[in-house]
Amino acid sequence: MANNHAVVVAGAPRSGTTWVAEILSAAPNTSYCHEPDNHSLWPLALLAKGGLGRQPALNNSEQADLHDRVWNLALSSADNEQRPGWALRKAALRAVSPEIASAILAGQSGAATKAATLALKAAPAPKPQPISGPLVVKTVHAGFCLERVAATAGGPVVVVVRNPRNGIASWLHLGWQVHRFESDSRVRERVLPWLGVTAPAPGDHIVDTAWTYGLLDASLRKMAFQNPDWMILEHEDLAENPIEGFRAMYEHSQLEWTPAIEKKIADGDKQGTGYKTTRVRADLRHAWKTRLTDLQIEKVEDVLRQFRL
Repeated sequence: MANNHAVVVAGAPRSGTTWVAEILSAAPNTSYCHEPDNHSLWPLALLAKGGLGRQPALNNSEQADLHDRVWNLALSSADNEQRPGWALRKAALRAVSPEIASAILAGQSGAATKAATLALKAAPAPKPQPISGPLVVKTVHAGFCLERVAATAGGPVVVVVRNPRNGIASWLHLGWQVHRFESDSRVRERVLPWLGVTAPAPGDHIVDTAWTYGLLDASLRKMAFQNPDWMILEHEDLAENPIEGFRAMYEHSQLEWTPAIEKKIADGDKQGTGYKTTRVRADLRHAWKTRLTDLQIEKVEDVLRQFRL
């Protein structure tokens, strides 16, 4: 394998990307970079997404030098927790409140955001690392700019999608605060017309959650459809036939399959909760039916009807 052989694994949060990336990065001599564009993990990502929002809607020709730097570092295997300077980067992020982080993402100016920006800039940037084999990079923050990321990476792309009902149920179960992406003008002016959808009125947490997940999911599905060289995977299908699914994924991603991969997949088929990637996979396809109430299902279905999902 060439040292610059990079596989990008993308999806919406809670769609199964971590599980997929873990299995792919178990290939011999493979390195892994976890969510380089996650503004909750990387000071540089928060700076790069300043004014672009939580899910930047960037096309291939648009200038966004800092966002490009994030991805060029990731593709140089500049990982986070195991690399020098991570403690300082983590401290810099902890010093920024969620409110200030939201203001930075929204491009709002003020004394507090300026001070936070200076502190983030002072944090050491991750440094490229020498690698001798392929690289797997996972993102759940490129739902509206994956074509740009794919052009930068220049290698195989794997898009993981999940029945949005299951994804929405997971977000609700975890009690996630939802930020409506169309507050960013690029999403409003580019993504919504491209998908042919109209944003519902904000304020209902169930509707907001269903809309936000549905928007990401629909965008990823449409981009994958328009890029037939990408591989798209339904998480529920993969859970029911993981060996067959991962073998196909390994072939697509030009990674070496070994018996250890099969064992790793089998070892993960057990009870797990929260952010763990272990799951009893036979239970996953219809999990939303028991995790959502009748009222929640009614609201979710009303939102998803617009996406034809």
